[in-house]
Amino acid sequence: MAANITVLYGGEPGESAALDFTALLARGLDARAECRFTRDPLGALTSDQRNDYRNLVEMSGWVQAHAYLVETSQEKVRQLSEAAAQVFHKTFASAAIGWERPLDLSDRADAELTTLGFTRDMVIASFGIHDGVRDALLKRVLMGAGAQIGLVAHAPKAASLEDATMVVAWKPSAAAKHALRYALPMMRKAAKVHLVSIDEDSAPKSVPSAQQIADYLMEVHCVSVQASGLRAADSPPEQLAEFYAEIGADMLVMGAYSMSRLQEMFFGGFTKYFLAKRPCNLLLAH
Repeated sequence: MAANITVLYGGEPGESAALDFTALLARGLDARAECRFTRDPLGALTSDQRNDYRNLVEMSGWVQAHAYLVETSQEKVRQLSEAAAQVFHKTFASAAIGWERPLDLSDRADAELTTLGFTRDMVIASFGIHDGVRDALLKRVLMGAGAQIGLVAHAPKAASLEDATMVVAWKPSAAAKHALRYALPMMRKAAKVHLVSIDEDSAPKSVPSAQQIADYLMEVHCVSVQASGLRAADSPPEQLAEFYAEIGADMLVMGAYSMSRLQEMFFGGFTKYFLAKRPCNLLLAH
C-alpha cells in the first residue's frame, strides 16, 4: 500500500502532469503526498559555468570541481526553488499534495535519494525533469532502494483512480512480480485493468501465463482484470505502447531491468524503449 508518496518537481511547466498524476494516486489511495523541489546543480549553471566545471574536473580533479559546482549553483538553485514554490502554491496546491523542503542534490545527492527511496513507498517525477535527476532516481531509488518509481509523460485522462485504466506488462520475472505487488492497491481501485503479455510463436509459452496471473489476481486479490496476449511484432515494446494508446490508458505498470542494465544498453529491452520514447506514464519496480 502506497501510504506516502513524494513527487520531485523542478519548476518547469512541462512537469505539471506529474503533479496531476500524483494527486490522482494520493486521493485514490488515501495516501500522504509531498512535493519537493529538485534540481540537478549542474543543470542550474550557465553553459560557460558548465565548461568551467568540466575544465576543473580535467585539470584539478573532482573534489575541487565539486566545490566549485556547489558554490556556483547554490544561489541559483535557491532562486529556482522559491520560484517553483510560488507556482506550486498558486496553481497546484491542494489537499492531496503538500509542499515540503527542497531536496538537496548539491552535496549529498546519493545519500538524499537513497534515503528517500527507503522511506517512501513511491517516488514520482516528470519525464521532463533534468536528465541528471532522472538517472539518479533510477540508480538510487529504483535499483538501490528497491522502491517503486513513477515517470510521467502525460496528465491522467481519468478524473480519479476509480475511473482509471491501467495496463500491466506481464512476463514471468521477479521484477514483474514486484511490480504486480506494488500495484495491487491501485488495481483494486481502477475501473479497468489489462494484464498484457507478448506471445511469440518461436518462444516457449510463458509459465505462468497471463491468464493464470489474471485468475490469481481475481481469485486472491479481487482485482477485476482482463488478460490480453499481443502477437509478437518487430518491436514488442512499440506494440505495447500502441495498445496503451488505443485503449486510452492512464498508466503502465512494468518490471524494470529484468535484464541487467548492461544488457539493456547493448541489446535493447522494454525498459530502455519506454525510458527513451516516453509514450506512457510508467510505474516501475525492480
